[in-house]
Amino acid sequence: MLTNEIKYRLGDFIIIEHSGVLLTWVTHIALGAQRSGRCFIVGNILLIGSLDREEAGFLKLEFHEQLMKLPPWDKTRYCCFASSLRKFGPEQSLARYLREHLTIDNIGTESVNNTAPGTFHLDRYKITVGENSIISWQTIGELNRTISGKCFTESGILFIGLKENELDEGQSRKNFFNELKLLPQWDKTFAWGHYGSLRICENSRPKKSYKAIWKPEYMKTHLNKNRPFLHRQKFRKEIGSEIKVSLIDSLKTAWQRIVDWKIWGRLANLIIVSTIYGFHLLIFTIKKIVSLSQRIIGRFHKHRSK
Repeated sequence: MLTNEIKYRLGDFIIIEHSGVLLTWVTHIALGAQRSGRCFIVGNILLIGSLDREEAGFLKLEFHEQLMKLPPWDKTRYCCFASSLRKFGPEQSLARYLREHLTIDNIGTESVNNTAPGTFHLDRYKITVGENSIISWQTIGELNRTISGKCFTESGILFIGLKENELDEGQSRKNFFNELKLLPQWDKTFAWGHYGSLRICENSRPKKSYKAIWKPEYMKTHLNKNRPFLHRQKFRKEIGSEIKVSLIDSLKTAWQRIVDWKIWGRLANLIIVSTIYGFHLLIFTIKKIVSLSQRIIGRFHKHRSK
């Protein structure tokens, strides 16, 4: 049984190291509940795994006070949600693959060999390794325009960078993807994702979003506008789905709290007293209005009789 625990803070998460062999995360949600799941270290990246359970916890202020007492997470420089990455091979879900690993250090990053130039197929992208070992991507965006940019690797994971170029070469979408299928599959890294999913762990202070890595000085426009078009469509669907699931989960949690805490019974007396008080106040107001009306009518008749 794991007993020794060391806790760290990472943004709005508490990262817990159990006896040096297991990592978990905990975060606060509405109505005094908390969610938790597994974490994994891959090279210099902390991967935050999917939700495992939800249970009653601290209120928001109490959770925040507990969080701020903890030292910042310093075991890795970067962090990333496992759900935002894809694994190569038959099982493409990295989050599902990680569930099979029970300890911190048994996930190999596998060495990345980027020295050999070549062109490869990765999902909807053409990945090119140049003579200088610089990796770039290319795909078809809106209006059949060719869009492209650079990639970078970290801890055995390939990250698709932001869009840098957009050309109208007149190439049809069908021809591009037919040619893409003929290329060998990218196999230089064990997983891949998009640049916006990798975050720096610096400071580890709670905030709405982590500072994004790989943001060049010359980038003036909003990051979302520069995402590759095909990925942006998937990103919107994923965000919409996550918001819908989160809303449903919150409603379920609220109803469960109402049932568990027996709020109806606790509020019954208050509701009855408030109703009686409101009724008396209404009667009092009506009496005052009637009395005032009678006085006005009496004065009016008295004035006319003179």
